[in-house]
Amino acid sequence: MTPTPDPHPVRPFLEDRHQPLAQEAAAYASRELRPRPEPRDDEAARKEAKALLADLGRAGYFRPIREQDWRACCLVREALASASPLADAVFALQGLGTLPILLSGNEAMRERWVEAAIAGRAMAAFAMTEAGAGS
Repeated sequence: MTPTPDPHPVRPFLEDRHQPLAQEAAAYASRELRPRPEPRDDEAARKEAKALLADLGRAGYFRPIREQDWRACCLVREALASASPLADAVFALQGLGTLPILLSGNEAMRERWVEAAIAGRAMAAFAMTEAGAGS
């Protein structure tokens, strides 16, 4: 059995609001994620990723991304990863895909894409290229 994450070692770096989030995320991971079977193949993993996206959005676990609360993001990711590497990957990719829009996008882009991603209705994507090199 995977141990429940313990935020005690990093407690000096957290605010009071982080402790309840860490406890709830750990309880959610244990209750909702740990019982799920591992996807048997790529197609099942894609379906499970979409289901996790919706579930995590409904549960509010993407909100720290919008708030750019990196300590909260770390606590949520630790809890998710303790129960489901796929749930952790979904969370991480939502952050990678939404952060550039949060930092550099205009208000219309944020309303259209970030809000849908935070709610779990849209899966964020991330693409990068190098000037003069292509990828």
